[in-house]
Amino acid sequence: MLFYSILFLLGFIGYTDVESIEAKSYVNNQQQRYQTLINEIRCPVCQGQSIGGSNAKLAKDLREKVRELILEENTDNNIRQFMTERYGDFIVFKPPVNKNTYLLWFAPFIFLVLGLFFLVRSLLTKGFSVKSNSNIDTTKAKDLLK
Repeated sequence: MLFYSILFLLGFIGYTDVESIEAKSYVNNQQQRYQTLINEIRCPVCQGQSIGGSNAKLAKDLREKVRELILEENTDNNIRQFMTERYGDFIVFKPPVNKNTYLLWFAPFIFLVLGLFFLVRSLLTKGFSVKSNSNIDTTKAKDLLK
């Protein structure tokens, strides 16, 4: 009886909800293109992972769709465009430069230029004030020594 109880419990331990990755047949560089694309496309469910690294069912469906599009001889740009039309610019890790993403692309440069401007301005104003203060200090010191 103990043997059957242990066997029953081990049956539950061995159960996992992991899907296997099926080996698909590709020609030429299609396998490399597939790997590149599934690592460039973000999982809409996980949001921090690519569809290549996600176990979500939607990610599996998207991997299958990428595979189908590659086998239909679509270019990488056409596949990216298909995904962005369906899920928006968020789906790709490198969003395109357009009117909706200008702030995303150019804000870091704007903040860098503004930061450098204020840094240089503050250094220049402090530099001049220190020189003028040192002249005043030396004249005060000479007056005190007299």
